[in-house]
Amino acid sequence: MNFEEVIALRKAFRSVKEKQAQKSPRDMGNKKKRLRESRELCVGNREMLGITIENLKKNGMKVYLVGEKKDALDIILNEIGSEKIIVKSKSNVTKELELTRFLEKKGFIVVETDIGDRILQILNAKPSHPTGPVTHLSAKEIAKGLSNYYNRPVSKEPEDIVKIVREDVIANLKNARIGITGANAITADEGSIVIAHNEGNVYEVMRKEKHIVVTSIDKIYPDIESTINMLKILSYNATGAIIPSFVEIISGVSKTADVEKKFIKGVHMPSEIIVVLVDNKRSEIAASEFKELLYCIGCGNCLLHCPMYNTIGNEFAMDNNLGGKGLAYHSLYTDEKDRKLEFCLSCGKCKANCPLELDITGMIRKIRSKDVSTEVYYFLKSHAIWMYYQIFLKLNRVLSN
Repeated sequence: MNFEEVIALRKAFRSVKEKQAQKSPRDMGNKKKRLRESRELCVGNREMLGITIENLKKNGMKVYLVGEKKDALDIILNEIGSEKIIVKSKSNVTKELELTRFLEKKGFIVVETDIGDRILQILNAKPSHPTGPVTHLSAKEIAKGLSNYYNRPVSKEPEDIVKIVREDVIANLKNARIGITGANAITADEGSIVIAHNEGNVYEVMRKEKHIVVTSIDKIYPDIESTINMLKILSYNATGAIIPSFVEIISGVSKTADVEKKFIKGVHMPSEIIVVLVDNKRSEIAASEFKELLYCIGCGNCLLHCPMYNTIGNEFAMDNNLGGKGLAYHSLYTDEKDRKLEFCLSCGKCKANCPLELDITGMIRKIRSKDVSTEVYYFLKSHAIWMYYQIFLKLNRVLSN
């Protein structure tokens, strides 16, 4: 466990909680109810998935429905072709696919354009939160890593850190012709891709000649209205803001009908949009007792309140930085029970602070335990681990002072 990372993590989480306390979206109870209804309708609904794909194609997009991770990587590789520089925006699905690492091994230059993800890429570090990937790193630690990478002094002032990383990102954006993004939602009725962001980088990435959208089949929503409702809940729980700074709704390539009302495509960028819809065991999970796991919108509010996560940080997470939910999901889609599931305290705070009230604790118990006696063992073991690290943290505070 890295003591400094845990302290930085707690500080960042406290900031989000303070923002949440200042103001919440109006009629939150009804918004959560609508979100739950839309997730119940769409997750595992093959008919809805088919309608979505059909409408995406009608809007002029090329769509791939992909079963396995390897197939998704091969399709993306084929769509990239001979291009060498790829710009990306933040996406948990591409992290699941390990896309950046895969492309770099193939000789491509892949540049993450989100400031946090670019810092992680440069420092070769793991993310700590789905919407705040570097919350566990102090400015001092980041500045040290960037100074080594850029071979020039970088101060520990956040403004200076953002400035130098932003300059790096902008320089690479100019040279790229292919942009890869994720998606927060794909709407069935409209056949639209919806992406929310705060930095503005997604806008630049999606305006390349070819825009490749990599997302998963559990991101389907009935329509734009239900998607905007989800984004308000996501934004509030992730950052404390009522709505993200930017919401991109993409319903086809650029086109015009200004001359004699004749549609001309490819007026500006992008001239081609590729949608890669990844299954990767989601259909199996949707048909199982763990279906609710796919309802998750990835806000990360569970992590803000998880006592184990706030004690040992990234020790209680997978590369997809989704804490207990990520551990449960990883165990299901890889058929390999993760040892870190033993760390769950079964306190239920994740469910109490989830906008969908997902019982992640209950799912973890089902995955890790064969019977009551085994679960009692894990319960005692997890609390012993938690108490040990709590004492460790307190001793470090005393010694630091």
